[in-house]
Amino acid sequence: MSETGVSGNAALVRVENLKVWFPIKSGLVLDRHVGDIKAVDDVSLEIERGETLGLVGESGCGKSTIGRAILRLYEPTAGKIVFDGQDISHMSEAQLRPLRRRMQMVFQDPFASLNPRHSVGRIVGEPMRVHGLAGRKQAGKRVRELLEIVGLPVDAASRYPHEFSGGQRQRVGLARSLALNPDFVVCDEPVSALDVSIQAQIVNLLEALQQDFDLTYLFIAHDLAVVRHISDRIAVMYLGKIVEVSPAAELYDNPLHPYTISLLSAVPIPDPQVERERETILLPGDLPSPANPPPACRFHTRCPYVQETRCRQEEPPLRKLADGHWAACHWAEEIKAGKIEPHEVETVFVEPERVPAYEPPPV
Repeated sequence: MSETGVSGNAALVRVENLKVWFPIKSGLVLDRHVGDIKAVDDVSLEIERGETLGLVGESGCGKSTIGRAILRLYEPTAGKIVFDGQDISHMSEAQLRPLRRRMQMVFQDPFASLNPRHSVGRIVGEPMRVHGLAGRKQAGKRVRELLEIVGLPVDAASRYPHEFSGGQRQRVGLARSLALNPDFVVCDEPVSALDVSIQAQIVNLLEALQQDFDLTYLFIAHDLAVVRHISDRIAVMYLGKIVEVSPAAELYDNPLHPYTISLLSAVPIPDPQVERERETILLPGDLPSPANPPPACRFHTRCPYVQETRCRQEEPPLRKLADGHWAACHWAEEIKAGKIEPHEVETVFVEPERVPAYEPPPV
C-alpha cells in the first residue's frame, strides 16, 4: 500500500512528489527570475480505477493546478505523473496525443468554457474531429446520443451557448468530456458557479455517468457538503500541500488534522439545535503567500492547536493514523484524545518576498 492508502496496482492515476512552481519575473522585459509561486509543492496522491477522489481546500491552495498538471495542461516542475502505468511527466505532445483521449476535463465556469461562436453540436463534436475518430455523419449521431445522455434535447445541437442556462451549459461541458469515451475526468469545481438546486442535479448526473461509463473522477471543490456526497475518498489541501487523506465517511466522522477540523466546523448543519450548540473554529488571518510559505508546518500561523516548539521548527510528514487515513500533523493523536485544546493563536505575519525595484542600467 502506498502513502495514500491505495494499492499501486489498483491506481489509474499516481502522482509522486509533484511540484508545480510558477516563476516570478522582474525587470523591464521580465528577464530576471526573482522567485517562484509554489502552487503545488511535493504532493503525492493516487486515484483508484473507478473511484472518485475529492480534493478540497481554500481558494489559491493549488487544487486546480494539480488537476491541470495531471492532464499536462501545466508542465510539472518536478515529480512524476503516472497514468495507467505510463509515466507521462515528460512525454512530448505527440506521445501524449493518444492518451489525451482517455483524460478529459470539466471546467469550473460553464459560461467561459464554451465558445460562444460555435453551436453546441460543433462544441460537443469537436474532440472527435480533432482526433479523427468520426466523420461528419458519425459525429452528428454521436453528438445527439451524448446530448440525450446528459439530459438535453436533441435540437440543442443547433443552438448556441447563450441560449442555455448555467446548468444546461455545464451539461454541454459534460457531453463534450464524454465524446472520446475517456477513463479519467478531472472535474474542476463543476458546480461552484451554479445554484444549489442545480448543483444537486449535476452531482447526480456525474454519479450516473460514472456508473454507466466506468469513469474515474478527480472532483475538485471547496464546498465540503458537495464533496461528501460524490467522493469515495477525500484529500484536504492547504497552501500547496496535502494535509489529510481519508475515506469520505471517516473524514467527516473523525477528522484528524486541525485544518480539516476547522473546515468541518464551518459546514452548516440543517438542525437549529445542533447549529446553536456546536463550536465553530474561526481561523485568524489570511492564507499566506505561496511565494513565501511559512517554514515547518505551513498551517502553524493559523492553527488553533499550534505548539510553540515542534510546529514552527519541523515539517510534519503525511503519516498513517488509521486504516486508509493519513494526516500531516505532529499532534493529531493528542488533539483527537482531547489532550490539546484549541486556543487563540497570535497571528504571525509572514513577510512576502519583495520583488526588487527596477534599476536602470548604468549609462
